[in-house]
Amino acid sequence: MNTSRVAIEKEGTVADIWVLTQPTDGSKKRGFIRADVITSVSGDTDGVLAVRSDTQDLVSLAAAVTPAGNRKPLPAGFHVHFLQTLDEIQRDNSVLAKAVMARWVINQEEWQWAVEDIEDLAPRDF
Repeated sequence: MNTSRVAIEKEGTVADIWVLTQPTDGSKKRGFIRADVITSVSGDTDGVLAVRSDTQDLVSLAAAVTPAGNRKPLPAGFHVHFLQTLDEIQRDNSVLAKAVMARWVINQEEWQWAVEDIEDLAPRDF
């Protein structure tokens, strides 16, 4: 077996990472996509968008609107921070599937990429 393949298998795969999408069409429908179908990421202070390799659809990963409906601009480079978050998860060597989601942290007054174990998610929150 190729040694580089062994190293990849030990670190986990992007297929074990799920990313929460945000509604873009006025609906409240959100969903999870696997990180390994994301081929392109872009962003500005209004949102972070990704292209899916399986459908070529553009999906929103973050929008500059808080849960209370207030507009709060995303920080510069928030899309780059998303890529760094994915990289950290891959290096973590965890055997648990992870969920990544953009979250407004009220007490810190900032946007963050939150990472949680899939098994710890509360379905009623979605």
